[in-house]
Amino acid sequence: MDIEKLQGVWWNGPATIAISGDRFTTARMGAEYSGRVVLDEVSLKVQRGDRLAIIGPNGIGKSTLLKILMGLLEPDRGAVKWGYETHPGYFAQDHRELVGGSEDTIESWFWNYCPGQPIGFVRGRLAQVLFQKDEVGKRVSHLSGGEAARLIFARLGVTEPNVLVLDEPTNHLDLEAINALNVALQRFEGTVLLVTHDQDVMEEVGTRVWHFEGGTIHDFKGSYEEYASSLV
Repeated sequence: MDIEKLQGVWWNGPATIAISGDRFTTARMGAEYSGRVVLDEVSLKVQRGDRLAIIGPNGIGKSTLLKILMGLLEPDRGAVKWGYETHPGYFAQDHRELVGGSEDTIESWFWNYCPGQPIGFVRGRLAQVLFQKDEVGKRVSHLSGGEAARLIFARLGVTEPNVLVLDEPTNHLDLEAINALNVALQRFEGTVLLVTHDQDVMEEVGTRVWHFEGGTIHDFKGSYEEYASSLV
């Protein structure tokens, strides 16, 4: 995969954030999953420019938190309040949640997110994530995990979010693509909430750590490397 092309997907739109202040807050939020408490009276605040590495064992509630923030799940208690002119973009761990079983082609699915743009723009943006002209007629429902990931990255590029909510974005990507994503996230000027098992991405992107443990979230103001050193 061409690193420069993948990086370029993120940076063709405006790179500056016009609104300062809180990106979102949660108030005494609680949630249960399969009868188990995953969030217990959690109150959080995220501000513009925060770059959060969200860590904890599998199944502890990281994806549940991101889905609640995106309005895909309702908390059992409490609420989430997004800041003024905050525009989140979401990458789901299960790509099918975003692309579904649509029988649309890659081209028509993507065009829905940039209405009014000419076909040349659509195909150009798809080419940046390595969908060539003879591939854009492929049905979205037939995409592999890696192809679906590239399509979601392309969508994020045209919808221009100022908050990225990313749940395991490196899954299904090869090493070159992961490196490209790493660099792109470091250059992104907005806010990032990141769940990943890729330690290099976690260390180089994150400037703040949320550690899930027993229904609570420990908030560490510092990089993942600093957080790891604090545990020694």
